[in-house]
Amino acid sequence: MTVYRSEEGRRVLLSLYEEVLARIPGDVERRRIPTDVGSTHVLVAGPPDAPPVVVLQGGNFPNPVTLLWFSALFQHFRVYAPDLPGSPGYSVPRHLHTHPGALQRWHLQVLDALEIDQAPHMGASYGAGVVLEGALAAKDRISGMALVMPAGIARPRPWTLVRELALPMLRHRLRPTPDRLVAAVKALHTDPPDELILRVHAAIFRHLRLVRRMAAPADPAALARARIPSLIIAGERDPLFPADEIRKKVPGVLPDARVLVLEGTRHFPSAADREVVARALLAFAAGRRQQ
Repeated sequence: MTVYRSEEGRRVLLSLYEEVLARIPGDVERRRIPTDVGSTHVLVAGPPDAPPVVVLQGGNFPNPVTLLWFSALFQHFRVYAPDLPGSPGYSVPRHLHTHPGALQRWHLQVLDALEIDQAPHMGASYGAGVVLEGALAAKDRISGMALVMPAGIARPRPWTLVRELALPMLRHRLRPTPDRLVAAVKALHTDPPDELILRVHAAIFRHLRLVRRMAAPADPAALARARIPSLIIAGERDPLFPADEIRKKVPGVLPDARVLVLEGTRHFPSAADREVVARALLAFAAGRRQQ
C-alpha cells in the first residue's frame, strides 16, 4: 500500500520536498539507483573526491528537512542521503517494516549501488533507527555511527506522547485551524517552526500514512558486542526519544558511545543547537576518516 492517501497528497508533499530542497546550501545532485524493493532516489552533496558519509533521514518527513541538519558536512565530505522507502519523497512509497529483513537488504543494496565500501553513517530520528537496525548486517561497511534524536534505543513515555503529541494532533485533524496546527507540533520544536515547515506538518497530517513502527536493532546485545564507534546526540526535552531514557538504555546497545545531551532541546533542534550538532558531527566524521 502506498504511503500517500491520494494522488493529490503525493503531489503536495513532493512540491514541499522541492521547496525545502531549495534551502540546502550548495549544489545537490540527484541519483536514482535500483534495489529489490524498487527505485531509490538519492541526494548527493559535497566534493566528488571527498570521503563518503551516508545520512539517513527522519521518518514521515521529506529528506531535505533533516538533511539540513547535516549540511555542515558538505564542505569536507561527499554526503549520500537516500530517500527512505515509505517517507514522502522519490523512493518507493511504501513502508518496509512489515517485511522482515527488508530494510537491511535495502541498506546494503544502496551501499553497493553507490560503490561505498565503508563509511560513517549518520541518522536522524527514524533514520538513526534504520542505521541501528542494519548495523549488524552491515558492520563491515559502517566505520562509525552518529545518531541524532535517535529512534531504536529508547521508547517514548506513553503519557507524554498522548498529552503532547497525539491529542493535539487529533484536535487538529478533527478541525484544522492555524492555531491547532501550531499546538499540534509545538512539543516537537525547540524554536517555533517557520511557515514552510508548518505547511510540511499540515500536509503530513492530511496526506500521509505515518510509519507506525520505529526501526530498531533486532539483537541489541549482539550490536553491543560489535563495538561500532558511536556518537549519540539527544534532546533533553524530546517527547519522542528523551535524553534521560536514552542514557539508561545506551549501555546495553552501544556501550562505548559518547552521548551529547542538548539541554532544553526538543525533537527538532534550534538554530543554536544545530551549530553544536554540526561541530560534533564534523569532529566525529573526521575522526572516523582517520581510522
